[in-house]
Amino acid sequence: MARPATATPERILAAAFTRFAHYGFRRTSMEDIAAEAGVSRAALYLQFRNKEEIFRSLSRQLHDEALANAETALDGDGPLAERLRAAVEAKTVRFVEIAYGSPHGSELLDERARLCGDLPAEFERRFEAMLTRVFRRAAQNGEINLAAASLSAPEAAELLTRAVAGLKGPGITAAIYRRRLASMVRLFAAGLAATDRAAATASNRPRARRAVPR
Repeated sequence: MARPATATPERILAAAFTRFAHYGFRRTSMEDIAAEAGVSRAALYLQFRNKEEIFRSLSRQLHDEALANAETALDGDGPLAERLRAAVEAKTVRFVEIAYGSPHGSELLDERARLCGDLPAEFERRFEAMLTRVFRRAAQNGEINLAAASLSAPEAAELLTRAVAGLKGPGITAAIYRRRLASMVRLFAAGLAATDRAAATASNRPRARRAVPR
């Protein structure tokens, strides 16, 4: 008889991800997760008290991995638009695939709101802080001109994340989402860069004389 696999948290969470994606949260039991992971029920309960704790731990793991990948993309080389696209894609695409690619996406979103309501908000704050640092650095390097756009770095970060949220919706696929994201981020970065040229043009443009009352 084969020996049970070691019941590490990582192994259990990977098994839970597979089960939740294929069968949804409600139809997945602790026994199902133990079977998928190849561990005993007793070993499973030594790591997690219940299915809800597993779901929340899995959600945090997915968020942390997404943010780590996004930060790597932001700190890489290349034009700002490409780094922003890669970072936002790293942060969001897997969740788009889960929410809109799985037949149980709606249920999983509902359970995330019920069990992990604080995690998405924390997730967004951390990502906006990353974007803020990148926008500040790009402004200091002359790559963008936030002042000409009447934006602060935190405002630019919030604006980008809100714009990204608007790309999602019923009927979306990961492929469509990627195309929309690439186009939107190019426009966003070009708009910030173009303000520098617009400001220079405006400063060189002759000012109209004001009429002097007689």
